[in-house]
Amino acid sequence: MNDVSKKEFLDDIAGEMAKLLKKPIPAVMVMLDNCFMDMNRSEDTVFFSEFRYVMPQEFDGDKSGFMKQFADTMLAVIQKHTKVDPYRIYMQFTEMDRQSAWHYTE
Repeated sequence: MNDVSKKEFLDDIAGEMAKLLKKPIPAVMVMLDNCFMDMNRSEDTVFFSEFRYVMPQEFDGDKSGFMKQFADTMLAVIQKHTKVDPYRIYMQFTEMDRQSAWHYTE
């Protein structure tokens, strides 16, 4: 992935996360790190992603619906930019407590 496509990927991920989380772009941080990973003793490309978030209040009664939407959206963006086999993409989601999470201020 060249520098231009990395920037497009990060911008796409940040934009989708901002929409899902109902946050302004400056309140979303994304990082792409190219490192060696091994999964099932295969040299095929693998993608590990970690998402830390505060769930939008409108989903308080439907966490599973929010998580499905979040996971499906992130999987689609990752596949669009990387073409990695979906069985070699691992996503970890960590819900942050609203009180202890970083607070964005303009």
